[in-house]
Amino acid sequence: MAGEIGAHKDGIRSASDKPVLLIADDSRIVRATLMKHVQHMFEFREAPDGEDAWEQLLRDPDIQLVITDLTMPRLDGYGLLQRMRASPMRRLKEMPVVVVSGSDDPEERERARACGATDLITKGMPTEQLVSRLDILAQLVRSQDQFERAESGDFHAATQSLTSPYVFHSEAEAMLRHTVRHRQDFTLLCLALAATGGDMPESVLEAVSLALKRTIRQTDTLARTGATEFTITTASLDAQASRGFGDRLCRLAVQVGAETDQSLGLIASCGVVSVEEFPGGRAVLHDLWDLARRRCLVGLGKSRSGAVGATEELALKSNAT
Repeated sequence: MAGEIGAHKDGIRSASDKPVLLIADDSRIVRATLMKHVQHMFEFREAPDGEDAWEQLLRDPDIQLVITDLTMPRLDGYGLLQRMRASPMRRLKEMPVVVVSGSDDPEERERARACGATDLITKGMPTEQLVSRLDILAQLVRSQDQFERAESGDFHAATQSLTSPYVFHSEAEAMLRHTVRHRQDFTLLCLALAATGGDMPESVLEAVSLALKRTIRQTDTLARTGATEFTITTASLDAQASRGFGDRLCRLAVQVGAETDQSLGLIASCGVVSVEEFPGGRAVLHDLWDLARRRCLVGLGKSRSGAVGATEELALKSNAT
């Protein structure tokens, strides 16, 4: 895993803010290498085999994410995945699991997916790509924590109108696999809000959540995946229609926000990514998500409300309007 890691784009998080990651691998060197690369993002637990990992998962409720090797003594990665997905405990059944493989064999990838893997990375993956993938999963964990607080009544009740981030991720993965297999369109949209007139009130985010939920189709998926971020996946829209959809969602978010609090000066930017941008059917949900978030941030950085696809991203980076 070559490459150098600088400061995280969101800054180094304090230990109390870091999700807890369990790394299961019989190689101490691999475990140490992974920890070195992403130590700014996670707290760690280690397991030398699948059985030890399983025992730690049962007794440590703080673990929120797993990275596992496929070939380990006592219990391999496939077996660990199967136990977790068959568990009656919702925490284990839905927990994100990243499989580490020594190869990029399609059959191995499909078997890992069939066992319930959230993502698969190879041991030769560049550091930048690894960090990007795990950053998205860390964000997923934080969003799930927020969602569960809403369900328990410790947060604002309106958030309950949205899908659980874990369920969203699973449904989006299934939609992507189906559309790729049948050579259909698939689009991921990352919509984020920014307020020029002060802090973003939760009441505005709740109102936008409800408006988005009422606007998307029943076949689309939607989740709040960040403090001011929403992610939507949709099928059967080509690139042009997807950008139009993103523009419409942004106008809706700004309108609803203004109706809730006119003093905000709300900006809504929506990064749009189509599976067509990944030739050869090699699209991975995390790569789509990462690109959509990047485009969304470019739009916010330029104080631009509206959809940001490949063309808009290039123009904004060139300071064109």
